[in-house]
Amino acid sequence: MSTRPPAEAKSSDRLETAGLQIALDDEGFSPGVIDGWIGEKTILAARFAHEAGRDIKPSGQPWQTWKIPVGFLEDIAPVPESWLARSKLDRLSYGTIREKLAERFHVAEEFLYFLNPNIKDWSRLQEGNSIQAPILSSKRLPQADQIQISLSQKVIVAYDAEKRPLASFPCSIAAKKEKRLAGQLEVRVLASNPDYLFDPAMFVEVPEAATIKSKLMISPGPNNPVGEMWIGLNLKGYGIHGTPLPEDIGKTESHGCFRLTNWDARRLAAMVRIGMPVMIEE
Repeated sequence: MSTRPPAEAKSSDRLETAGLQIALDDEGFSPGVIDGWIGEKTILAARFAHEAGRDIKPSGQPWQTWKIPVGFLEDIAPVPESWLARSKLDRLSYGTIREKLAERFHVAEEFLYFLNPNIKDWSRLQEGNSIQAPILSSKRLPQADQIQISLSQKVIVAYDAEKRPLASFPCSIAAKKEKRLAGQLEVRVLASNPDYLFDPAMFVEVPEAATIKSKLMISPGPNNPVGEMWIGLNLKGYGIHGTPLPEDIGKTESHGCFRLTNWDARRLAAMVRIGMPVMIEE
């Protein structure tokens, strides 16, 4: 394994910023996708890390030459646009190898191109081929005492019993103000790789929904509408969950739930327990 940044990458500033994002991600203060750009999500993550008393600095050499292992390419298949077609699949796999690699390394797909300018056709990658990618920590985050969701900042923060932040995760919230919850709820369900019940009545903005006469069961997988983790709350239909579109996190576009990247949803789920309070504030 090499620890040198990609030789072809020209922007040292962008690599330095990505190094900070990797360090924040490793400690549980998620910047969303790692992309090498300072934005609101990275600034917010650094702020919560500071509040937690963490002096997080980028690692000097947070890069590796990563070889595609045996079996990595198996869970990749085209994802149909049609909801009806999706309901006929046994699993909603990754649509492309770029998508799977981006999820594996918590990066924006464009940042993969930046790190690997010599790869011209990603669809031709095979087992045993190598790419440049971040070195990510696999450390388990501590158990939380409470979750707090800020609608204005679009962030979910896990706190300990002394109200110190343990981790933070940028999220998407409901597009319509009347769908945005406030007050105290609690965790009722933890479900890994959940199914999703598509109700056409909830998707009036989708032209196909008008042609679908009944609800559809959508199988699990990273391209399931609620991603790879569901944290159900004690209000029917509301929860914290993953998404197949990690680069859209932070936009107000859900029907009411709180969306995280799939990797952040899994990390948060490991920190919570059934019955844990969830405080939602403006």
